[in-house]
Amino acid sequence: MTKRETSPVQPSRASTDPALAGPHRNLVLASAILATGGMLVAGGYGLGNGLLVLWALALDAALAALAAWLCLNVCRLRREAVLAEQRSETGVQAAASRRGLSRWDSESDEEDDEPSGPWNVHHALKLHYLFLALIPTGLLALLAARGIWTSQLPASEEPLGSAATALAVVCLAASCLWLVLARSFASVPDGELPESAGLALVFRELQWASVLAAAGLLAGFLWPPAPVWAGRLLLLWIVATGGEQVIRLLIVWLRQPAEGPVVIVPLRQLVREALFVHGNPLPVLFDTIERRFGVSFRSSWAIQFVRRSLVPAALAVGVLFWGLSSLAVVRIDELGVRESCGQLQAAPLPPGLHWKLPWPFGRVLRYPVKRVEAKPIGFISNPGRQTSYLWSKKHASEEFALVLGDGSELVALGCMVYYKIHEDRERFLDYVYRNQNPDDALEAYAYRALMEHTRGTTLMEVLTANRAQFAERLEQTLRGYAQSQRLGIDVVDVALMGLHPPVEAAADYLDVISARIDADRVRVEALGEKAVNLEKAHEETDAAVAAARVDAARRIGQATAESSQFVAMGEAYAVAAEAFQLRLWFEAFEDILEKKRFVLVDKAIATGSGGILLDQRGQIPTEDPVPLTRDAGSSATGGRGRN
Repeated sequence: MTKRETSPVQPSRASTDPALAGPHRNLVLASAILATGGMLVAGGYGLGNGLLVLWALALDAALAALAAWLCLNVCRLRREAVLAEQRSETGVQAAASRRGLSRWDSESDEEDDEPSGPWNVHHALKLHYLFLALIPTGLLALLAARGIWTSQLPASEEPLGSAATALAVVCLAASCLWLVLARSFASVPDGELPESAGLALVFRELQWASVLAAAGLLAGFLWPPAPVWAGRLLLLWIVATGGEQVIRLLIVWLRQPAEGPVVIVPLRQLVREALFVHGNPLPVLFDTIERRFGVSFRSSWAIQFVRRSLVPAALAVGVLFWGLSSLAVVRIDELGVRESCGQLQAAPLPPGLHWKLPWPFGRVLRYPVKRVEAKPIGFISNPGRQTSYLWSKKHASEEFALVLGDGSELVALGCMVYYKIHEDRERFLDYVYRNQNPDDALEAYAYRALMEHTRGTTLMEVLTANRAQFAERLEQTLRGYAQSQRLGIDVVDVALMGLHPPVEAAADYLDVISARIDADRVRVEALGEKAVNLEKAHEETDAAVAAARVDAARRIGQATAESSQFVAMGEAYAVAAEAFQLRLWFEAFEDILEKKRFVLVDKAIATGSGGILLDQRGQIPTEDPVPLTRDAGSSATGGRGRN
């Protein structure tokens, strides 16, 4: 409490408002806002451009912003602890004066309802350590460890563009801002802001992290993996400092609250203190070793000489490395062009070691003349997409449709152009000097060639044409454009990847094709049925003709036999007419009496004279009711007569 306070129960606003952090609230709040903004900017650019070093810088800025916001909350808890202690003292005095009052006195109830005691402060402090400090710090450390685990070196060794230089300049400018904040916190006494020393270390760390990020971005022009390694180094440092803070916060959170007044002591930061107490990491490292372990480097002349000559030696090494940037290597599959102060030299550089002006005054542009490049035409390729062969599904992430014939038909045509840079000196210089973007020009001419070969045809002609011949015509046309426009590019091959109607109309085209297939199927089935019916008719005709011939032969034979029998009967009748007539009479009589029952009555049978011409007694059944008694003079016979 200050001397300006008029009451121990109601202090002034300068010390009791939870939104204030003492006389240095504005500094802490501004540092928290600036660190948060730097985190968002660095993280956005890092994720958008795939730069690991900016992502690591964003995590380090997040640690600094978290420390500043935690400082504001700790100041609020300290004020609550002071107020709780004041209320406890005034509560004891008020209790002695209220001993004679009624228990139900309203004024006494209002005083009892006021929050008092250090327990609330201890509880709020536990929540502060757990949810505001421990969990966010642990998450940042885990993100840094995951970044180290998943980081990969760039696939291409091409240096970064001018955007990297701009980002490096911004990082250097931000380092100056963090330096100002670090010195501002270092000038604040611990009595006014106990966390000032820790905040000074945090922003000093952020300053050096910004410098390292700028150095990594600039070193990427000489060595493309440099930004990745700088990002890994920063992430490793974040894992170390974050791990230390997590352990210390966990110990404080698990510790039982002490008896007496609530005292909030700032956490130690041993890893940061080892490097950033005096701003320069190397002298601080020697001082820390001497202070912690008792090893004195002041009595050793060699160590003193090293400490004095460290900066000049570092500068000399930097100049040496800068001088080494005047050497460039052109690999065996490349040709190079020397650029000095923005001007290109006409003579191409063969594979080998070559000199140039040191960076950034000179560089060697390298072109892979042995590498065959592939450029998709008519679609945008997606390496992770599964290949589709159906018309109703897209073959790529995006396909372009070409207008055919009179403009009423569309076709999606995709091909892959394989090309390489000419190794001939004149054509190689054409690629380097004559065109600004020869690869883009080749793509434009490829689309022109496609339009030329499809604008005068119909969809049926395109879909039924020979694909190999179509691709060969495209290759010849495109090679002619590359030679006439002096692109310096050799077209190796043109592969036709897809030729189909647009996906939006593919279902209708499939219906039409299915209808045509059905029509062909019905026609083939009708032809087959016709052939079967014709063959069946031929078989039936042949069978009828054969049956007619057999019947004719049979009838002719039968007629011949009947005529022969009639002639024979005429001859027999001519020889013995009476005998023949008797024979015919008997045959007719037999035909009449066949399968018929009859009774023959003749008196000659009883007397015994004469003979029985027809004897049918053997065919009469036993149950016949007519008795056959030879002696009685009666005879009954049935059946067919016999001669």
